[in-house]
Amino acid sequence: MKIYKNQQKIIGLLLLVNLFTNCVKDQNFLTPTISCNEPNITVTNTLQQVKDMYTYGNAIVIDTDVVIEGYVVSSDKSGNIYKTLSIQDKPENPTSAIKIAIDETNLYTKYDIGRKIYIKLKGLAVGYTFGSIQIGQAVGGELARISSFKVKNHIFRSCEVAEIIPKKVTISALSKNMLEMLIEIENVQFKSNDLGLSYANIENTETVNRMLESFNSNCNLVGEVPIRNSGFSSFKNKLLPEGRGSIVAVLGNFYDDFQLYLRDEEDVNFIEQRCAYSNVFTPNITLSEIKELYQGTTVEFGINNNYIIEGYVVSSDENRNFKEKLVIQDAIENPTTGIQILIESDAIFEQYNIGDKVFVKLDKLYMSKNNGVLTVGYPSGNKITKIDAEEIGSFIYNSGENFEITPKEILISEALSSSHENTLVTILDVQLVESELGKAFTYFTGNNNGTRTLETCGEIIKLSVFTNGDAIFAHELFPEGHGKITGILSNNLEIRALNDVQFNEDFEVCPIIIPKIIITEVADPKNSVSSRFVELYNAGDSEINLTGWKLNKYVNGSTTISGSPVELGDITIQAGGFIIIANTGYEAIFNDISDIESSYISGNGDDVYELVDNTENTIDIFGVIGEDGNGTNWEYLDGRAIRNIEITEPNTAFTVSEWVIYSKASNGLISNPNTPQNAPINFNPRER
Repeated sequence: MKIYKNQQKIIGLLLLVNLFTNCVKDQNFLTPTISCNEPNITVTNTLQQVKDMYTYGNAIVIDTDVVIEGYVVSSDKSGNIYKTLSIQDKPENPTSAIKIAIDETNLYTKYDIGRKIYIKLKGLAVGYTFGSIQIGQAVGGELARISSFKVKNHIFRSCEVAEIIPKKVTISALSKNMLEMLIEIENVQFKSNDLGLSYANIENTETVNRMLESFNSNCNLVGEVPIRNSGFSSFKNKLLPEGRGSIVAVLGNFYDDFQLYLRDEEDVNFIEQRCAYSNVFTPNITLSEIKELYQGTTVEFGINNNYIIEGYVVSSDENRNFKEKLVIQDAIENPTTGIQILIESDAIFEQYNIGDKVFVKLDKLYMSKNNGVLTVGYPSGNKITKIDAEEIGSFIYNSGENFEITPKEILISEALSSSHENTLVTILDVQLVESELGKAFTYFTGNNNGTRTLETCGEIIKLSVFTNGDAIFAHELFPEGHGKITGILSNNLEIRALNDVQFNEDFEVCPIIIPKIIITEVADPKNSVSSRFVELYNAGDSEINLTGWKLNKYVNGSTTISGSPVELGDITIQAGGFIIIANTGYEAIFNDISDIESSYISGNGDDVYELVDNTENTIDIFGVIGEDGNGTNWEYLDGRAIRNIEITEPNTAFTVSEWVIYSKASNGLISNPNTPQNAPINFNPRER
């Protein structure tokens, strides 16, 4: 029975096919003609005249019979443009254009590219949205989209469909007069930082910018502008083309910043070879010269210096160390200096690999010291903060060239030299200090940052190794042998990966060596507060480099370090030598030039001074942290504190018996109450 029914269906289908083929014997099918009736509408105003109706403030409702016409240049077919129409006054060489906000999708089905349309504006409004004048409807004084129910009463299709010829412009020639026009920019390419990325984010529907660069015929960079790509566009998952060529787009803006909107990916025509950054940028200042610009206060690079530096990437955050910072040095081997740049990115290594040659445009950036390390980025008070994620590509350019970086081999005794700051080094003959054996790089649990201390037997200098708490190897046991370690030097050492530590030899038991740097005088002259000073003395038998050392101050009983401590810098104190750290009036009063001048030296008789080494360990101290000196046995108001000459060892716990105290205070607890001291007669700096 089933077979019989199937045979009936087949016979019926054959009869139907035969019927149609016999009806048209010459196979000449004609496309049906669709008639179009041009609407009888009289245009009263130009696009520009309507734009001029808006002055300032709330949306302007149009209550007269104003009619305009224009040619559609946008399309929402791909989903990249959403609920808007862009029209311009002529198909070619337009003089004005405007955006129409409509609460409707699939506008391309009615208002195709090139379609001439008429807009009756009575009842609609002209307003200001995100920096551009647009047409919509007024809601509570604000400009909103035209309701989909009202569109048919205001927008009418013409029968005319014109070919739109994009207006050819350069990025430097873009102006607000061109907003919503269809433009074409030639000789452009996507930034190298964006290569390998898709037009938008694959994993979400966020709208993103991809930066477009413009070049002249000599491949000199002349401008850049972002392309704004929707996370809902049909081409969001496609990779950015890697060549160079022309692009057609609707010009938009976000206030003062221009943006391009693609109608679809076919608007991008990149068939030429890319311009190489090595041909684009000419470095005009060295990293060493940049470092010399820093004289203790924040450096503002301005907008007219056009500084361009060249460097080689030596850091990597692939293992989550070097969080949001990029370090470059001036050579692939035997570098003379380097610098760190703070950037807002959690995957810097994807754009800047170790060995990549990069160019950095310094205009609009700032430079200062963060925790003693020279740093470039955005300003934040007297410190430096991160360059915004979307702006990174406007400052740092990857040349596309990669080189093998050779770390410079040094000893721990050389590690504190400023010439190695922000450079990649391999430190030989080191190991973890014995007291830290068995510890992790940070901690075995949690995500706190951590430091470990390295030593070389027979050397006084020790070196801290910093590890971010989020580093992949943060919870790993720090190697317990002896050998070499590779990393980037700043005020500590930071490694890039676990294999940067090569401790392949047995651990050596080292004799304990404590540097004999002691505080020998704290001065608060009654007659000159600007002449206050702190004296340091080397009671040991060998010179000590004080790089990374600091003098901390605690005021009025605080347990927190006051302000920014005095950094002792690249100072070497000879055996039996003194260091004077003084306020700004010291030289005039004492006829002596201080080794370090700083207004930080402002202790007024009740403040604590603490000397710490480059690993933040306390070496010596005057006063009791957490105790206000007023009324105590160490009060030195309008006086001074002198270390007893027989004291030659530093003391991490303040011991008042090691000191002789003079003070104006009527305080029976101190050595010499009611004995104010005047400068210079009652003081003897650089003497014991």
